[in-house]
Amino acid sequence: MNRTFDVIVVGSGPAGACAAWRLAKAGVSVAVVEKAALPRYKTCGGGIVGRAMQALPMDVRHVVEQDCHTAQLNFFPGKLSFTSHRPTPIVSMTMRNQFDYALFSAAQEAGATVHQRCVVDSVLFHGDFVTLVTGAGSMNAKFVVAADGALSTVSRTLDLADGRVLIPALEYEVTVPHDRLDTFHGIARFDFGLLPHGYAWVFPKQQHLSIGVLSMVRRGSDLKQAMARYLDLLDCGFVTQVARHGYVIPIRPRGQFVEKRIVLVGDAAGFADPVTGEGISFAVRSGLMAAQSLVDGLLEEEPVRQAYTGSLSETILPELQRGRLLARLLYDFPRIRSWAFSHLGQPLCEAVTDVMAGERQYQDLALKPRTLLRLLTPKWFRNSVHRPARPRDDRA
Repeated sequence: MNRTFDVIVVGSGPAGACAAWRLAKAGVSVAVVEKAALPRYKTCGGGIVGRAMQALPMDVRHVVEQDCHTAQLNFFPGKLSFTSHRPTPIVSMTMRNQFDYALFSAAQEAGATVHQRCVVDSVLFHGDFVTLVTGAGSMNAKFVVAADGALSTVSRTLDLADGRVLIPALEYEVTVPHDRLDTFHGIARFDFGLLPHGYAWVFPKQQHLSIGVLSMVRRGSDLKQAMARYLDLLDCGFVTQVARHGYVIPIRPRGQFVEKRIVLVGDAAGFADPVTGEGISFAVRSGLMAAQSLVDGLLEEEPVRQAYTGSLSETILPELQRGRLLARLLYDFPRIRSWAFSHLGQPLCEAVTDVMAGERQYQDLALKPRTLLRLLTPKWFRNSVHRPARPRDDRA
């Protein structure tokens, strides 16, 4: 096989495939190294939100199993329910093996070289190039794009401080009778209050349901027990088939994204949405940004670092920072969250739907700490705090 490239992309998920596609389109010699045989199963809810679809540079409509124009947000135990509707799909449902394979195939058609069943054993640094030692032999490149997920092998070789927060998630692919399946058709469902610091979801597919739970805290959450309660609540206690999968999601980014000619993208960089845990949107965007930075920086380390870091600082990083403010409201302060759902449930549902649909960003919402406090503090409390003091009567 060819041993030398301008860029080697490790990982063929959305971040890696989009980076390889953009590089190949620009005439850069690029290879994709993937440890599995494609298409391969990927643990994920498989919901491609509108903003991710908008970011994609290629058409993947042929792998969409179902479009959801309705998002339903429920809050327990108060039994509050809110729905949002949009003329364009809020979430397009797909299986990740087919979705990822569509992106990977587009990169291959654009000219990227592909090495499947190729596991990276180690990374060697030589100043102006990098060597990947794999099961199929050594490969050299001027740059490596680390797109190998939350547990990235490549990023571990850098010995960087990892500021990411990896949260646990559990997903079941559940086959239910068709009459039960039909009740979930066309609706992306999100349920809060079933576990203290997380949420649950139902994504309807063509022949089954993808049902999941996640916790925004790393320890102390019994996701299996939460899932059992959730299945009962959904009246899905009787299932004909179930496949169980656990995984982790990085909801806080690293502090560095280019080091020793390694460029970090997607989950390897920690670019998942802190409110929902959705990672495909920022995976696609960071993959494309990294590729463009490599092209604009002429494959020189410092120009590439400046271009990529600058792009992230103007787009993804501020969005993640604003999202964390809303995440704190939803997951860290249960009393405020309960009050917010009771008094502002529909506006909150509409706002998050707007972000997921790609109509707004978190930066467009009034999420400054002072504004949030004013918005979410009960009126009677604000009035008592800001009520002017009575004038003193000095006649006594």
